Amino acid sequence: MRRVIWISVGYSLGLGTSFYLQKQMRHAFQRIAPEQVRADVSAKSKATVERAKDTADRVRDIVIDLRGAAHDGVEAMRRERDDLLAEFNADESMHTGPARNLRPDTEQGRGFRPLH
Repeated sequence: MRRVIWISVGYSLGLGTSFYLQKQMRHAFQRIAPEQVRADVSAKSKATVERAKDTADRVRDIVIDLRGAAHDGVEAMRRERDDLLAEFNADESMHTGPARNLRPDTEQGRGFRPLH
């Protein structure tokens, strides 16, 4: 989680710095550049801002998807744990003996409990 936070902070700082520098460059170009150069720079900077906004939207969507997937995974693990605990509590033969000898699953003797 810390990595996500620091990546977000770094991305935000980089984006903010680029917007600030872009604004400073725009003011400098308006003072010294001819009209055609100013128009070209303005159009390119607007396109860059739009690309940055699109990228930020995509990153936000990815984070939302990852958060949902993590939540679903945690819920699945909790359900599985509850099922295993209920199975363990219901079968008294599992409460004694070594943990590997959970139940007689094979013809040769005691074996591992099969996965569902």
